Amino acid sequence: MPDLWRVAAHEYRRTVVRRGFLNGTLAVPVGLAVLVVIAILGEIAGEDRRPVGYVDEAGRLTASQPAGPDQIEVRAYADQAAALDALRREELQAVFILPADYRQTRRTDLYYLSAPPANDVWGQFDDFLRAHLVAGLPAEAQTRVLAGPQVTMVDPVSGRSFSESGIINIILPVAASFLFFITTLSASGYLLRVVADEKENRTMEVMLTSLSPAALIGGKTLGLLGAVLTQLASYFLASLVGLWIAGQYVPELARAVVPWDYLGVMALYFLPTFGLLTAVMVAVGAALPDVQQGQQIVGLFNLAFLAPIFALTVILENPSHPLAVFLTLFPTSAFMTISLRWGLGAVPFWQLAVSWLLLIGSALAVAWAAARIFRLGMLSYGQAVRPRTIWAALRGE
Repeated sequence: MPDLWRVAAHEYRRTVVRRGFLNGTLAVPVGLAVLVVIAILGEIAGEDRRPVGYVDEAGRLTASQPAGPDQIEVRAYADQAAALDALRREELQAVFILPADYRQTRRTDLYYLSAPPANDVWGQFDDFLRAHLVAGLPAEAQTRVLAGPQVTMVDPVSGRSFSESGIINIILPVAASFLFFITTLSASGYLLRVVADEKENRTMEVMLTSLSPAALIGGKTLGLLGAVLTQLASYFLASLVGLWIAGQYVPELARAVVPWDYLGVMALYFLPTFGLLTAVMVAVGAALPDVQQGQQIVGLFNLAFLAPIFALTVILENPSHPLAVFLTLFPTSAFMTISLRWGLGAVPFWQLAVSWLLLIGSALAVAWAAARIFRLGMLSYGQAVRPRTIWAALRGE
C-alpha cells in the first residue's frame, strides 16, 4: 500500500506541472472570465437610460414615474404629436400609445426610431401600467396581480419540479457536459501514458523489479485521478464565481437554487466512468508499441465516451427518445447522456439503476481485461500485441 501512494504522489506532481495540463486548466477559467467581461461590457454599452413616453387616449393612467436605481423614467404626454416630437429629438427611447378603445381591445402601440426597447424596459412599462389598472383593488389583490403568476412544471414520473429558480438545472448539465468533453480528451492522453511511456523507453522492467503491477498501475491511476479532480475543481470554482458575477446582471441566476440531486447523481457516475476510461487506456497502452500509435487508436475510443454530442439534437428535442435511452444504458456514454437529460426532464429510476450497474460491471470487466493485456504487453517490446493473442490471453490460454 505505501508503494501505491508513493507512485500516486509522484504521478500527480509530474502531471500537474506539465505545461499542457497547466494551459488546459487555466484555459477554461480565463475563457469564462473573458466571456463574463464581454457580457458585462455589452450590457453596460447597450443600456439605454433615456425615458420612455406614453400617451393615454383611453384615460386609464394618471401620472408619470420618476427614474429610480433600477427603473427608467416614464413620462406622460398629453397627445401623440408631442410624444412623437420628443422621440424624434431622441429625448425618449420609445413611446407607448394606449388607444381610446384600449379597455375593449387591450392593444398598445409602440413607436421607436432605430431599435425597439430592451425587454426590461418593456417589462417596467408593463408593471407601471398594471399598477395603475389595479389601483382600485384591495391591497392584497394588488400585490398578487403585480407579482404575476409563478409557474412550476412538475414531472409526474419523478416528482421533480422546474421553475424560474431552477434555471441552473438547465445551465449546469450543459456546462458539466462541456467540461466532461474537455476532461475526457485531456485525461485520455495522460492515461495512455500510464503504460506507454515506460514501455516505450524500456523502464517498465526496472520499475516492476521493485513494484507490483497493481501498485504501479493503481498508483498512476490514482495520481491522474487526483490531477483530473484538481482540474475539475478549478473549473467548478471558476463557474461559481462567473455565475455569481453574472447573477448581478441576470436576475434569474441570482434566484437560482443549487441542484444537489443532480450533483449527487453525477458524482455517483463520475468515478466508475473514470475507472472505465482508465482501464481502456491502460489496455490500449499495453497492447501497442508506442504512444504515437496509441494516440491514433485513442481517438476512436473517445468517440464512445463522447457519442451523446453527436446525438445532441435528438436528446434536446426528445430526452425520452429510444436513442437517448440506449445512450443512457450504454456504459461509455451514460455519464454525458444522463447529464444532458437531467436538465431537460426526468430520467426514470430504472434507467438510472440499470445504467449504473452496467457501468460498474463494465468498468470491472475492462479492468480485469486490461490487467491481462498489461501482463501480456510486458513481453512484447517494439511490436503490437495481436488481437488473436489478446483474445487467447483473456480466455486464459
